[in-house]
Amino acid sequence: MTRGEGSNLDELDCIHDVLAGRSERFAPLVQAYQAMVYRVCLRFTRNPTVAEDLAQDVFIKAFHSIHSFREDSSFSTWLYQVTLRKCLDWRREQMREWQWRGNVDSAAMQMQDGETPEEQLVNKETRHEVRQWVDQLRDPYRQVVILFYFDHCSYDEISQKTGIPVKTVESQLYRAKRQLRNLGGVRR
Repeated sequence: MTRGEGSNLDELDCIHDVLAGRSERFAPLVQAYQAMVYRVCLRFTRNPTVAEDLAQDVFIKAFHSIHSFREDSSFSTWLYQVTLRKCLDWRREQMREWQWRGNVDSAAMQMQDGETPEEQLVNKETRHEVRQWVDQLRDPYRQVVILFYFDHCSYDEISQKTGIPVKTVESQLYRAKRQLRNLGGVRR
């Protein structure tokens, strides 16, 4: 079973089997979605080793929470939400750790190859400023901005993940950009 094959029936069979106690039936789900989960984790962590560990944690969490999967959405959408929550938890944990250690380790974690300290500072300040502007958006707008600009999802992918029509995604992105422009976050 590979992602995108239209194997929802196979997925549902696997999920029902796992719920019935056949834990080995979770393996095809892991195989089908490990690349997607890893990519999302890598976007958050920017570290392949940490992303692998986090992806493994996502699948452990998904396995233990599979009873909460409702069949009114696709498994990939549910798993994406589990992944997103796990990544946000990881980010919060990192922020607490960085605050505790001080900003020295935080700066080292953000260091990009080939950047001067000045470039790192400007990039860090810019990311922080943009994130503050995005955080000021109301939720439907904030969510589509994050999915489109930070997670690089297409309109169709955003529509599938959020359950809203593609035209609504387009209009929410348009309104979000207008709001960001008013906040000073988007320059023409």
